[in-house]
Amino acid sequence: MAKKRSTATRSGARPAARPAPNTDHQPDAGSAGPSHKRHWLWSAVRIAVLAAAAATAYIARDSPVLGLSSRADDPPKQPSQNIGFMAQVLQKSRGQNICKPEGFVSDTYSDFDSIEALNHRVARPLDKLVHTKFFRTLKVDLYKPCQFWRTEGSCFQRDCIVQPLDASEVPAAWCAQTIDQNSFGPFLVSTEYTDRDFAVVNDETYGDGVWLDLVENPERFTGYAGAGANAVWMSIYQDNCFGVAPYLQDTAGGWGSQLVNVDGKTMPFVQPPHKRRELTPFLESLAEEDHGVTLPADVPREYRVFYRAVSGLHASVSTHICAEYFNATSNQWEPNLGCFISRIGAFPDRLQNMYFNFVLLTRAIQKMEPYIAAYDYTTGATKDDRAVKRLIPKVLKVVNRAGLMFDDSELFLGPSGRALKAEFKDNFRNISRIMDCTGCEKCRLWGKTQTLGLATALKALFSYPDRAFRGRFTSLDFKRNEVVALITTYFQFSRSLDAIEMFRGMYQNIVTDWRASQASLLPEK
Repeated sequence: MAKKRSTATRSGARPAARPAPNTDHQPDAGSAGPSHKRHWLWSAVRIAVLAAAAATAYIARDSPVLGLSSRADDPPKQPSQNIGFMAQVLQKSRGQNICKPEGFVSDTYSDFDSIEALNHRVARPLDKLVHTKFFRTLKVDLYKPCQFWRTEGSCFQRDCIVQPLDASEVPAAWCAQTIDQNSFGPFLVSTEYTDRDFAVVNDETYGDGVWLDLVENPERFTGYAGAGANAVWMSIYQDNCFGVAPYLQDTAGGWGSQLVNVDGKTMPFVQPPHKRRELTPFLESLAEEDHGVTLPADVPREYRVFYRAVSGLHASVSTHICAEYFNATSNQWEPNLGCFISRIGAFPDRLQNMYFNFVLLTRAIQKMEPYIAAYDYTTGATKDDRAVKRLIPKVLKVVNRAGLMFDDSELFLGPSGRALKAEFKDNFRNISRIMDCTGCEKCRLWGKTQTLGLATALKALFSYPDRAFRGRFTSLDFKRNEVVALITTYFQFSRSLDAIEMFRGMYQNIVTDWRASQASLLPEK
């Protein structure tokens, strides 16, 4: 497929990198002219002001409510690029022309507005596709032991447990392929991955696993939290992201949760301010920017891509949890804006990385288009099989029209490219193993499935040249569960972008309602 630049860029060119905002500059006190006494007084006043500002920032940072409002006399603060991006996403209005640099998604050729527009076109056929028999049925090894630490046990809450499929609900052709490896002894050798794989694949043909209906076991809030959940993400970020992952607090989940701290204490979710002009200062006080959340500018692009993929997955999982959050008071599943602000607002780069992963998956599907179009999706369920034949071309048509939003040919170049790619694969495979350490069955199901989906995208982009996806595909090695995981993960990120727009609407409703309440207090003329 010929590569064409996405029309989202200005004249097809990549947006120039913006220098990090310089917030350390202080106005010159002026040494020429004033007396020594006046210079001393001015320095004392400046020190006092800085001390007061630091104390205020510290209180806002550590307060359980995190300084939700900003005072009118506070000096303006230059927002970071990540926070500027998040504020722009939440404050976007219909018909707004996105032209500020903060709107562009780093390491891509697109901005968030164009990515959302693509999602509007692909979401509906994609939603229908993942509800068909082929794509909703998956075999997953949920009970593989954790290789890295002793787990605390499993979560036995109702919403943590998965509901497996009865054998009669699985297409007979797939069951017939299942082989009991133990009965063949050493004569049947299966491997967890090949040299081309970026994850442990767990082929449906061999070994243990449970057949599951992904639609009947949706990714949403389960109540699984605390030290066990935090350990999974802390291990991923600290031990597998090439040392470039940002500072993390004692929970990788963000501020506010059912059980947010390792000591098990509950913290309330924070709520955004009513005034639009207070949103950026609010996000500044909530975020961990002072600990280096923003990746340094000199980090190699391959490392950035790796971190963005992991961070974007984490953000997407958090977004699904907040979009379908169980309200114990009303006993209803409903969106929780405070949850979204708390889990994503403290780490604003995660928001941008969700958009990045949607672009990454889009590019992988573009590259795999001939292979996906020719794949055999037969299940024996006539209605579903016809639906797949109708929906696959629709999804591929929309995806191909998006143009080149990410150029995979720019990575792993030069004399160190081969070694760097091998390290990249090893670390991502390790992350797929860490998912076995999750104590919640449903969380493990979606962690393993989406990690495999991203790994399949990376495999398509970096393990095969474009020409491999043309002709008879003789060099390709993609298992059925990889194809399912790829499309399912694409849909999961599509859901995340839909949820972002929903949360944006909820935030704007807060602003609108507050303005209406203030207007009602004004005296009648």
